[in-house]
Amino acid sequence: MRFKITFLLLLFFSVTAFAQNYKFGKVSKEELAETQNAMYPDANAAVLYREHKCFYEYRQGEGFTLYTKVFERIKIYNNDGFDWANHSFKTYDYGSDHEKIENLKATTYNLDGNSISKNKLSKSALFEERSSNYYLNHKFTMPNIKPGSVIEYSYTVSSPFSKIEDIDLQYTIPIMKEVVEVKVPEYYIYRTYGNPQAGLNFNYSKSSEDKKVEFRKRSGLGTADYDPNRTRDKSNNISSMVTYKENQYTLDESNVPPLKLEQFVDNLANYQARSIWELAMINFPNEVPKSYSTDWESVTRRIYDNDGFVNQLNKSDYYQSDLANLTSNISDPMEKAAAIFATVQNKMSWDGYNGYFPTKGVKKAYKEGSGNAGDINLMLVSMLRSANLNANPVLISTKSNGVPVFPTLNGFNYVIAGLEFNGKLYLMDATSPTSEMNLLPSRAMNWQGRLIKPDGTSNWVGLYPDYLSQDIIYAQAEITGTELSANIRQRLTGHHARRYRSKYIGTSLEDQLGAMQPGEGLARYTELDVKDLENRKPFVNLSYKASSSSIVEEINNDLYLSPMLFLAHLENPFKEDTRSYPIFFGYPQVEKYNITIKVPEGYKVTAVPESAKATLGELGSYTYLIKEAPGTVQLAVTLELNSPIVVSDEYESIKGMFNQMVTKESEKIVLSKI
Repeated sequence: MRFKITFLLLLFFSVTAFAQNYKFGKVSKEELAETQNAMYPDANAAVLYREHKCFYEYRQGEGFTLYTKVFERIKIYNNDGFDWANHSFKTYDYGSDHEKIENLKATTYNLDGNSISKNKLSKSALFEERSSNYYLNHKFTMPNIKPGSVIEYSYTVSSPFSKIEDIDLQYTIPIMKEVVEVKVPEYYIYRTYGNPQAGLNFNYSKSSEDKKVEFRKRSGLGTADYDPNRTRDKSNNISSMVTYKENQYTLDESNVPPLKLEQFVDNLANYQARSIWELAMINFPNEVPKSYSTDWESVTRRIYDNDGFVNQLNKSDYYQSDLANLTSNISDPMEKAAAIFATVQNKMSWDGYNGYFPTKGVKKAYKEGSGNAGDINLMLVSMLRSANLNANPVLISTKSNGVPVFPTLNGFNYVIAGLEFNGKLYLMDATSPTSEMNLLPSRAMNWQGRLIKPDGTSNWVGLYPDYLSQDIIYAQAEITGTELSANIRQRLTGHHARRYRSKYIGTSLEDQLGAMQPGEGLARYTELDVKDLENRKPFVNLSYKASSSSIVEEINNDLYLSPMLFLAHLENPFKEDTRSYPIFFGYPQVEKYNITIKVPEGYKVTAVPESAKATLGELGSYTYLIKEAPGTVQLAVTLELNSPIVVSDEYESIKGMFNQMVTKESEKIVLSKI
């Protein structure tokens, strides 16, 4: 019996000795020696510990200040995990309002023999860049990173605002332990939600605690007389001790699985587990409560009624003479709109900043020829209105900003123009030189936008196009021995053309040709010619030659080749058994292939694949039509995707159609000697 007790005690102390110490700087040799994660052996890195705390502190003369404290310890297992040595976070910085970074410290730990080496982050390694007119992005890269390193960083952000930023609860690597604490005075009423699009959800435990604070009448919490037994200091300021409840929310989770990485996802953060904090009300004693509960109509009106928005929208004197010269000989409304849109695109250069409020102001931006999204697109709306066209601003959230789940001012971060004519809405974004009417840049096509009418009312409008962007290829192929050559013409329309222009305007034909080369050594492209790249036609035309010595295979004097040549879809991008997120194709689109293969002299066609068709109903279809004609084999293939987004419930159907497509396009025709 004594032996059993001794054994249990030894076991207890052994376990305790290897338990992790989560204090900053207490990294263990066991953590450094770990070569893979026990629960997620494929992980390139793992968060060993994560602590996120939000709390208020009262400061005399300032009132309550919100603090956010972040501490993370991350294990890096291999070279592919090195990206986790880079960290960034944002702070608000506009005019006299700004958030402050306090107590930043960061260290890299490595195991050198039997000792632990430490490399601290230098202050000069912290970089700042402006991500928008209102936010600074702070970045640093940890020093001396190796496979096996453990990194730690900790910092606090103090804010004069009462907005608690969304708290991430899941990453693309596992989180072995995370602790989240949110403490708020009872005067601040928040509603908290989980991300409804996430596969994981967590519940906070709730408690409260009495707190005391001394305040003075001149200090902020504090213009009201709360205590009849108040005292006065030497400066004759009224001071009181106030007791209030501090509401506490705690989350303590272990072994949080990583976000699943999947192809064709718009923004992975849209599906990340996180807690969303909405300030509903501020209710100080003896003061009129301030309600912040809102809906999208109220959010939109608050933006529209702001002087920085509506006054800029209504300015028009600075462009009137230019507008009159531009439109004097144009009577057709849509031609007039197109001319104004093109003029703003050509005149204005986007500074890379998002935002729905102009930064420079539209008049100054027009004079200087540059501005943010608010400057440029509110200017466009104003000019369209001055030309007696029914134009209005449309507030949107860019892809990088995510899909707004609940109505807040931060739900939108961008503005475009909307023109209504003959019952149809035309969307325009003049920040992009390759954009056209109803041809928005990729960043702006994100679910829905909010169109604001002149009276301040608003409604949702879709941001995705209602037409198919086309990629059409015509190929004429010949076979000499086992060598194949082809003349190819390709036409890109809609968003396919926009993407090509965005990528290649200003580049050489050699660079474009190099980027086009098919992989796997399938073929070599030469003699590229590109037409309509830098004009505003609705298409881009390409022509080039292709040659290949690997497409045609000779077996027992027969020639075997895929009639899709080097244009086949070689693998199904949808390999997983299940799908967690919606499938995002970007925009409705169609691929068409019209291929003619000349049968070489002395050969005849002895086998061809069967034609086939797969359909997804309204979502899309795939057709493979092949036939033999005198001296040729002719193939027509069409892949049509009618919806930019397909819900995960349709995954099996999408996967099945792509499987059928890959299988069919790998089938061969057989040419036998006569």
